[in-house]
Amino acid sequence: MTPPLALLSPEPDEPRGLDEPERRTDGPHRPAELFLVEPLPAEPLPPESLPPESLPPEQTAPPEPELDPGLAAEGLARSVLEVLAGARDLQQLTRWVTAEVHAVLRARVQLSTRARSVLADRPIRPVLRIGTVTVARPVPGVAETVVVVHGRGRARAVAIRLEIVCGRWQASALHIL
Repeated sequence: MTPPLALLSPEPDEPRGLDEPERRTDGPHRPAELFLVEPLPAEPLPPESLPPESLPPEQTAPPEPELDPGLAAEGLARSVLEVLAGARDLQQLTRWVTAEVHAVLRARVQLSTRARSVLADRPIRPVLRIGTVTVARPVPGVAETVVVVHGRGRARAVAIRLEIVCGRWQASALHIL
């Protein structure tokens, strides 16, 4: 099998300075040149043939926090619903959620505050009862949880992805259904 060809674009005839605008000429151009290129190896080398310093370090799981991920998700789900109801300040959750989750929650809090002000409702602490809590561990250091929270006349599912950060569980994704 012949090696593949690579097309190289022609270089300009004259070098131009940094402050000169690009000139376009309608005259004849130099044709592009073709060169033979060696193909890349089809399969990577086996790890035994690589030197030890080029191998990636073994991935170890971070130490498990004392708090069970199911309990952490349960408390976080309750707190998030209280924040959205206006009964708790969002700043109380800052250390338990990532910056991205905090930004999303801040936007939802602003929407719910605006809706309460239009309806002239006062924030009240919701009466919540925690239902089932499901925990899955897809990889070490990560727990994906679903918490069913029952309120007055409505049940909601809160899906939370928890990751170990600085020795504690932190929510990297949170969805309220």
